[in-house]
Amino acid sequence: MDTEAEQALAGRLAQEKPATVLVVAKEIPDCVARYASQGVDTSVLHVVFESLEKSISNLGRFDFVVVCDTLEWLSRTDGEQLIARLRDIHSKLLWVLVPALNPDSFGPEDAVAHGLRMVNPAKFASRSVQFFEFGFEFYKPVPQWLNSENWANPGRWNKERW
Repeated sequence: MDTEAEQALAGRLAQEKPATVLVVAKEIPDCVARYASQGVDTSVLHVVFESLEKSISNLGRFDFVVVCDTLEWLSRTDGEQLIARLRDIHSKLLWVLVPALNPDSFGPEDAVAHGLRMVNPAKFASRSVQFFEFGFEFYKPVPQWLNSENWANPGRWNKERW
């Protein structure tokens, strides 16, 4: 993982302060290890992905899930299944390092199709790998029309007939 990507991940960890972190990677990124060793009350679980049944299916829910150095060697179907499972069942906030150059693996278009958004597009748009994230708070923002202020217009009462 390059330095800018690690800095972005470290900044997000510091911002979120998760109690539980799941890392799906060949090895734990340095920034996650540093964050866990700072004395914060965080438990980090590291998983090297083999298959959904062997690696992921028996795990619970985590505050923060990081997937890096994994999608490059998985088929597109396996990558889609991994990301969908982590997104829907195992994470409150999901960060995925997505390779941009391999057409046979899970790529940026697949990430967008799964509801992930690019982290800092200006910084990572030209790189061969990009960070994408998923969290329910920004997946489907509440539309402007769906609030109690716009359901009725009391100022127009008795002025027009509806």
